[in-house]
Amino acid sequence: MKEVGVGLYNDDQLESKLEKYLEENEMKRIIEYKNSATQLIDQQSQDLRALRKTNKIDDFRHMELQKVLNDFYVHQGKAERIKKFPFPRQYGGTSSILVAIFIFLVPFGFASEFSKLGPNGVWLSVPFSILVSWIYIIRELVGDYSENPFEGLGNDIPMLSLCRTIEIDSLEMLGDENIPPAIQAKNGGIL
Repeated sequence: MKEVGVGLYNDDQLESKLEKYLEENEMKRIIEYKNSATQLIDQQSQDLRALRKTNKIDDFRHMELQKVLNDFYVHQGKAERIKKFPFPRQYGGTSSILVAIFIFLVPFGFASEFSKLGPNGVWLSVPFSILVSWIYIIRELVGDYSENPFEGLGNDIPMLSLCRTIEIDSLEMLGDENIPPAIQAKNGGIL
């Protein structure tokens, strides 16, 4: 990620965003938790409960806002499971072994077929074996890189850009004047 990533390594985005929307003591408390996003949702739920107890919002609005928070929590959990769930290693290991066996056997298959072209035809099996082997190695590498599309590498899902777009849209709907700029490409890729 340091060498070929698109800028998500040690970017301190969480702290800079929390400073903008939370008081200093609340930010320090939230940042200490293992899962700050869950703690923020919990804090918002507690704030809603306090607003309801003081009759600043009615039951219907309280239930609807609580439902929104619950939906956030469910979606956050889904995203975390996608991000953190390990790809079954038996697939990755088995796939590599099968590709290696295939690459070992390819020259034998090509040699017998190219030998039908004449005595020197068997030598054509070398470049064709290399080409087919290269294709399978590339497919294996693409599969390995595609196992986790949230690492911030050049071909991954541009999560920071997607989140910034949502942030910009939300701030515009709220009428905020301080709209952050859209994420620009860095190192040839979008974040």
